[in-house]
Amino acid sequence: MSDVRRIGRFVVLVSRDGTRHALSVTAVAALCEGDDGTTTILLSGGRHVTTDVGLDELAKALSLPAQLPS
Repeated sequence: MSDVRRIGRFVVLVSRDGTRHALSVTAVAALCEGDDGTTTILLSGGRHVTTDVGLDELAKALSLPAQLPS
């Protein structure tokens, strides 16, 4: 089970190495699905994050309207 959530303009997730990330939705340039079920997120500036969150789930989180935390 993966843990990804949307907080305002950020998508919060954990990378494969255990690092937590709050990614700005506008900084995500591309999503790439790996053969092993991982998703690599290409960020502006050439950085990338690899996560166990599935591509479809991550794309859905990126496309949801921004919501403020309650």
